[in-house]
Amino acid sequence: MGLFDFLKVAVSDKKPAKPAARMPVSVIQCDGKSFPILSLTTKGFVARGFDGSLVVGQNAKVSVRVDDPAGKFTFNATVSVVEIKGDTFGATWTILPTEIDAVIRQYAQHRKRQDGNKGAR
Repeated sequence: MGLFDFLKVAVSDKKPAKPAARMPVSVIQCDGKSFPILSLTTKGFVARGFDGSLVVGQNAKVSVRVDDPAGKFTFNATVSVVEIKGDTFGATWTILPTEIDAVIRQYAQHRKRQDGNKGAR
């Protein structure tokens, strides 16, 4: 074997790979941590991936980022943690501006329609 035998290797010409599709991301961000959203309503939210950084009854400032087929929006809010179960936690909005309330309601309607269409297939 010679020193430059690796240069003799034939490389097959392949089509370039398609870029990966951008995954929808809907998260609650708090203290630099992101928690994927399981449920979002005008009353509050449930998120997973909880790491124990909050306690029930605690108020926290959060940033909500929704990006999925049913909608794309972001907003900041203050929440009160109401429930912690394993790696999920739930919180209610302390004050939710009416324009954000309307956006969440519209988002919920789109999600309901999309979920209904999935069941019909």
